[in-house]
Parts: sequence; C-alpha cells; structure tokens
Amino acid sequence: MKGRTHLTVGLGIGAVASISHTIDTIPVILVASGVASLAPDLDGNNLLNKGVTKTAKQIKKGGVFLAGILMVLSLLTLLLDINSLYYLDESWFNQQNKLLLLGWGAVILGFSLRSQETLKNILMSIIGLLLLYYATTNELGWLVMFALYIGVVGWFAHRGPTHTIWALIYWWYMSYLLEVNIEVDGLALISTIAYLSHIVGDMLTKRGVKFLYPLINKVFRFRI
Repeated sequence: MKGRTHLTVGLGIGAVASISHTIDTIPVILVASGVASLAPDLDGNNLLNKGVTKTAKQIKKGGVFLAGILMVLSLLTLLLDINSLYYLDESWFNQQNKLLLLGWGAVILGFSLRSQETLKNILMSIIGLLLLYYATTNELGWLVMFALYIGVVGWFAHRGPTHTIWALIYWWYMSYLLEVNIEVDGLALISTIAYLSHIVGDMLTKRGVKFLYPLINKVFRFRI
C-alpha cells in the first residue's frame, strides 16, 4: 500500500477521534495519527524521511568532490610552505587544523562511497542521537522511545520488526507516555490504532506481513 493511502487512513482515524476533543487538541491528534500511520515504513523510504533521503542523494552525488577538495587543500598546506599560498589564512592553518581538514575529507569520502540507502540510515541514526540527547536532557520518556525508533528501524529489513505486534506495543507505550506528558486523553489509543491501520493495510497486499515474528514465521494477509 502506498504511503499517501496510509496517511489518508491515519488522518481519517485522527479526524474521527477528534470529534470528542476540544479544538486546541485537534492538531496534536492529527499529527500523532498521521505520523503513526507512516512510522512502520521508516524501515524504508516514505513521506516521513523523504527529506533525509534527498539529503543522502545529494551527499552521494557531491560528497566525493567536496572530500577531494578538502583533502587536496589539506595536503597542499602540509607539503607546501603556507606563506606561498597568499590567498589562505595562515593563522588558521596550524598543524592540528590541517590534519582535521584531512580527517573531515576522509570522513566525507567514506560516507560518499556508501550506498544511498546506507547514507540515509546513517543520517536517520544521527537525527535519532540528537533527539535522544535532547530527550534525556529534558527527561522526556516518549521522545527517548521515538528517538530510538527512528534511529534504529532503518537498519531492519522492510516490513520486518516494525510491522509486528511488538512494534505495535512499543508504539502504544511511547504514545501513552506522550499522552501523560501533554495531557490529551485517548491519544495513545488513537495513535496505536493509526499505527495498526498501516499494518492491516499491508496485510491487504499480496506480500502481507509477519505480524507475530519471530514467534511465528507465518505471513498474515487478507484475501479480498
């Protein structure tokens, strides 16, 4: 099932659930249900990580060129007399910064030689780590769980662990912590139903999902 279809279903669930809530909580409910309906596909490419995928593509395309410039510049300042390079700032190019420039070039080159999918996963993990730092600093339990989720799931196979009952339980508890934190009654249930709608939607496809993996290796699908 396509991402836009999952999102439409998730927003529909949020919209129906919003009827019994105050106006100021409706945006929160819609965002939560929308994100939940897309989250299982963070193990691949979807609307939530579209920007990160584009960034990975740009790094893949321009990273080698940028790395080459940095490394050549570093080697020039290491091998040549800095005074002969009148267009450079001599005060900045001390030995430590020259090596740092070389190191950055090597790091960027290493990233650029990876596949685009790997680069995307690395970037998602970095985002997850940044969110994790912020969450732990501010003692936000739900954000800790969300940061771990987005930072890790990209490394799993598509329609793998994120499409299981265990991920559903994980998402429910994370949503429950969010509900308690922002005091929006029923948010955990709404978000969990939206997450489940994605899994059920994928069960309607020929490939199905292994909902009880690894307890049972059975593929669950609905024939319609």
